[in-house]
Parts: sequence; C-alpha cells; structure tokens
Amino acid sequence: MNNSRRLRTAVISGAACTALLAGGAAPALASVEASHVNGVAAVAHDPQSKREFITIHANAKSVRHGGTVRLSGKVFHIRDGSRLTVEHRKGNRWVSLETTTVKHGSYSVKVKLNHKGTEHLRVVHGKTHSAVVTVKVT
Repeated sequence: MNNSRRLRTAVISGAACTALLAGGAAPALASVEASHVNGVAAVAHDPQSKREFITIHANAKSVRHGGTVRLSGKVFHIRDGSRLTVEHRKGNRWVSLETTTVKHGSYSVKVKLNHKGTEHLRVVHGKTHSAVVTVKVT
C-alpha cells in the first residue's frame, strides 16, 4: 500500500470514528467524502452543512517556467456568478493572481506561473478558501 493511500485511509477512518462518537453511524457514513489534491486525501464536504466550501484540483503537478496550470473544482453554498480569487503564497502572505466566476456550482481557471520553484495555490471566496495545491515550476 503506498503512502498516499495509507494517508487517505487514515483520514477517512479518523473522520468516520469522530462522527460515530459525535452522533451515530448513519451521519458518520453520510458525512465522509474524500477528495484528492495532488495525491493527498482530505475530507471534503459534509452534505448536511450549510457552510461555504471550495474544492480544488490542478491539472499538472509541474510546469515549465512561464507555463500555465488549470485549476478547477466545485463550490458548495456559493451562488453562481460569485467571484473567486486564485492566490499564491509569497513569503508568509497570500497574493492574488487571477479571478474567475462560479458557473453551475463549479469553476475553472488558467494560471500562468512565472517564478521558478514551488508554487502553493489556493482559491478564495471571502473568508472561505480551498485546500492548498502545490505545483513545481522548472
């Protein structure tokens, strides 16, 4: 079993156990959904929750300097037409790169990466943000 599968299993099992302790088997199994972000699993979204939520997926783990990466995902409890901002980590701050609009509960945006090294990217709407994806720029 590889490390990402082991991590995914551990995260899902931990979330299910926590939900079981909090209120029974049916809500526990209904609330656990896994998503993969560059091979790393994360508990994605509780369908019973009314909180805003954003998923993210990058179409490449690495790109050449000046190349583009497409970020896409789904949004929950965010209206169609709402603006989403793509940010990258610069030092200890998050800096805006691109904006896109929610259409039919999802988004897709191309981002040009001009700095060599590792880019940490996320999508933001107000105080809600997605998980962070990592893209290597060579």
